[in-house]
Amino acid sequence: MKRRNFLTGTLLAGGLAHPSLSNAIPAAPSDRFTGAVAQGEPLLAGPDPTNLAILQALIIPASGYAEISVNDGEWQKVLPEHQGMVAYETHTLKFFLPQIPSGAKLRYRVTVFSVTYQSAYKIQRGPLVTSQEYMVNCLDPSKKTTQFIMWNDTHENAKTLEALQEKTRKIKPDFLLWNGDQTNDVYAAEKMANQYICPAGLPIATTYPLAYLRGNHDVRGPAARLVEKFTHSPGADFTHAFRSGPVACLTMDTGEDKPDHHPVFQGMVNFDAMRARQTKWLASVVEKPWFHSAPFKLLFCHIPLWWTQDDPNREYYNCHKPCRDAWQDILKKAGIQLVVSGHTHQPAHLPVTPERPIAQLVGGGPQLERATITHFVANEKNLTITMSTMDDKVVHRFTVDPA
Repeated sequence: MKRRNFLTGTLLAGGLAHPSLSNAIPAAPSDRFTGAVAQGEPLLAGPDPTNLAILQALIIPASGYAEISVNDGEWQKVLPEHQGMVAYETHTLKFFLPQIPSGAKLRYRVTVFSVTYQSAYKIQRGPLVTSQEYMVNCLDPSKKTTQFIMWNDTHENAKTLEALQEKTRKIKPDFLLWNGDQTNDVYAAEKMANQYICPAGLPIATTYPLAYLRGNHDVRGPAARLVEKFTHSPGADFTHAFRSGPVACLTMDTGEDKPDHHPVFQGMVNFDAMRARQTKWLASVVEKPWFHSAPFKLLFCHIPLWWTQDDPNREYYNCHKPCRDAWQDILKKAGIQLVVSGHTHQPAHLPVTPERPIAQLVGGGPQLERATITHFVANEKNLTITMSTMDDKVVHRFTVDPA
């Protein structure tokens, strides 16, 4: 059976690795299925190689598989299987990859096909449509250097996303970290691929992996409960801990910018419970040897823990006091040198003071003229952080010494 190459507007999702493709089922005649199946290019998320997933946006209900090759080895098939059933999805396919060795060269491609159920014993598949092949150099904790990029508060602004994408691709980072408020709100599943997987139609994470963080706007609306299907954050409650070279990164979810009892929520949120679970996770993960040995230790969370003003009577949080109260002592004891956030739409670098035991960095806003891109470059001796505007003006540049 011949495969057609993927064009923009066709792709797929994830499960367990299989050694060959010899079990492929013949496709239905191509004249039965017309039109594109997938939307845009796949997205690789993790970002560490022990917890990678590939996501592919769909145009019509479809199934498929991914194929991976590690260090130029044989191709392995990855099915989007759950409880014995291969995924048949309307909006996106998600493929969970097997554990990949640190620093490995990973090649991958995605194949999708439409499916028609005429009866329990009459299932027809459309033609296989395969993406181009992509290559990623996986993160390596043992490397002496790393560089990565942070976006924040893009809020579905196409011009800002295009500018950020252009700058990021030129830098060729080890990974991209998207620090919350990818959306304005989340009301319809059919729109979510364009919000999270291929925003503004862009292939934002094909040749380097994405670290996804949820923001407070991403929990607003009835479809916000589906965000996990369109993103990948390996830990529970959108937490993750990983290391790239000399930098150890923690990602945590600050939830909403108002307390749970605020009348606007009508009892439909319980971030207090989530925060309690995250706090237990944080206390555990900072005890890991790989974390202890890192020269640089950073926390990424959407709402900052500190801000220029901290009014406890304010209706909503410019900084998240409940998270700060829950996490500050653990973070300080663990040697976190910097908390990196977004949310305020006003860039700021707040150094350590007697009232602020950890430095805080905050990125800019969604409009092209207010947006920032933050570039982290580390070796064993120092971590240099540069925040710039879209017209390349440096907003903040400073160096962090090893812990």
